[in-house]
Amino acid sequence: MKVFIAIVIVALAAGAWGLTIEQQKKAQAYAAECVKTTGAAPESVGKLKKGDFTGADDKTKCFSKCVLEKAGFMNAQGDIQEKVVVEKLSVDHDKSKVEATLKKCGQKGANACDTAFNAYKCFYNTKAGLV
Repeated sequence: MKVFIAIVIVALAAGAWGLTIEQQKKAQAYAAECVKTTGAAPESVGKLKKGDFTGADDKTKCFSKCVLEKAGFMNAQGDIQEKVVVEKLSVDHDKSKVEATLKKCGQKGANACDTAFNAYKCFYNTKAGLV
């Protein structure tokens, strides 16, 4: 089960956020911890990997928040940390494309978990614009 979770989060991070290998390893550790702390079902997390965002429950949305918070992309209040996102994702991508995607995807949701989930979903759906 732990291996499954690790594979899922590496695919999530690499696909949606375009992370470096080092960042992917960190994301893998964050994901394992976030599954435990949020109680998100591995099956729900697995659906995110495939870009299936339908039926995501609150635990799955809070899993997204947990991972983004641990990565420094979001603070505890649910605010996207724009400077951190641009700094980390501009390593391998054009800074202006990262900024444009962030502007599009950094919209507030109903709560912090919703904001994180929507940001992840938006980045996943617009990832082609970063590469």
